[in-house]
Amino acid sequence: MTIKPIKSKIVKVRADSLAVHKNAQRELVPSKLKKLMLDFDLDAIGVLHAVEGHEKGEIKLMVIDGQHRLMALLEHGFGEWQVEVKVHLDATDDARASALFLKLNDRSPVSPYDKWMNEIKGKVGDAINANEIVMKHGLKVSRQNGDGRMTCVSALKKLYRMDDGKSLDKTLDVVIEAWGTKASALEGRLVEGVGIVFAKYNGSIDEPAMVKKLAKYSGGASGLIGDAKGLMEYRRATLSRCVAERVVETYNMGRRVGKLDQL
Repeated sequence: MTIKPIKSKIVKVRADSLAVHKNAQRELVPSKLKKLMLDFDLDAIGVLHAVEGHEKGEIKLMVIDGQHRLMALLEHGFGEWQVEVKVHLDATDDARASALFLKLNDRSPVSPYDKWMNEIKGKVGDAINANEIVMKHGLKVSRQNGDGRMTCVSALKKLYRMDDGKSLDKTLDVVIEAWGTKASALEGRLVEGVGIVFAKYNGSIDEPAMVKKLAKYSGGASGLIGDAKGLMEYRRATLSRCVAERVVETYNMGRRVGKLDQL
């Protein structure tokens, strides 16, 4: 009989003996911590999940799920409280710890950005390849909106899956050439809408012509989004789909040959 190795164990330790895994755990959400502080209930702390790690030369349990509950305990002065911790013994590096975080939070309200970051750290999923395309264009995926930053992680993964990143690559080429790297040009529904066009008309688009048409669009990227929102008022379609329709109409305007069929 083959004896399977033990992959986890349950222990009880003082709350103040625990550390938070810096790479696998998402960033602390102040609003969530505040709510836990107001509705604090020791009986509702439950089981925390952790892996073994090293801190200052010592082996320490690093929390990968439950940091808000842990912080609520510490903030209320319950550092000596004995908490139940499930220690995952097979998550021996950052990549495995990040992958475990994704598995534990698959049914929890984890933000798309947190899942994106853990896919990259865990070296799994489409985020890795999509992120390479983003960085290739001198952009950065970020939680916060801003020039040169992309927050639309769901749209990025969606576009990557359409054709292994070809449409995503072309979309960022055209958007940046037309409008630069301003935050308005990198808005998720706009990027997704332009990407839908490239995926639909694969190889049929004159990219320099597309750039010129979009660069001259009244109001720029924001103007295009605004017109797409107006289209949504009488069309049963998503905003990104309406952006795609406006992009096709704009591209076709004044062209005698090489027009795109309507979506």
